[in-house]
Amino acid sequence: MDYRFLKVSDRDDVRHIEISMESPLNPLNMEVIGEIGDVVRSSEEKVLVISGRNKAFSAGADIHGFVDLTPEMAYEFATKGHRVMDSIEEHPLPVIAAIHGFALGGGFELALACDFRIAHPDSKIGLPEINLGIIPGFGGTQRLLRIAGETRALQMICTGSTITAKEAVGYGIINEVSENYLERALTFASELASKPHSSLKFSKRLLRHHDSEAFELEKEFFGRAFGLPSRREGVNAFLEKRKPQFNRE
Repeated sequence: MDYRFLKVSDRDDVRHIEISMESPLNPLNMEVIGEIGDVVRSSEEKVLVISGRNKAFSAGADIHGFVDLTPEMAYEFATKGHRVMDSIEEHPLPVIAAIHGFALGGGFELALACDFRIAHPDSKIGLPEINLGIIPGFGGTQRLLRIAGETRALQMICTGSTITAKEAVGYGIINEVSENYLERALTFASELASKPHSSLKFSKRLLRHHDSEAFELEKEFFGRAFGLPSRREGVNAFLEKRKPQFNRE
């Protein structure tokens, strides 16, 4: 099947999903997110590798689309994003994120939903949503908490700061750093695919579980944030390329 925003190719039991947008930063919109979900759900017997082309794995959502989003629309947007991220986490076989350039916001949340993350040394990752007056909405609060621990997750989410691939290894977020990040990810995927698939599936089901109540709260708070003045100020400041001036709410 052909996709508008993805390039999909197979190497035996490994399927490579490349986000291939016209924009060099591979922004995520609902159509590309939906395409990723469609490939994941139709690839049950494949080990998956997800990567991006040009300058980024994905620099996150298209902020222009946030201008007119109501709290109700934001909640629905988060719900759709959660479905796709959950489908990656619940994919029977391992999923590897091959990261280069920027993996920010929803792009980083996409990587966090994967089982393994292999990054180019120049990669920059983070959850900068607080600078827009909102919070991560695709499961990032809970997955980063689980992977990096409360102290690191709070620091990254509450400051909106980005970190390097080397720092991310120290935080336990990135598994490996490699100049040949994509080939390393594909080779690793082939190594995994050579293992007994039943044992891979059992192991993943035992290790990859989450608190559904906490994920539901994230969607609720993401939606509520879009009804606050800080969201309007944060998004407008980003689009106008200026520093936001937030009031206490």
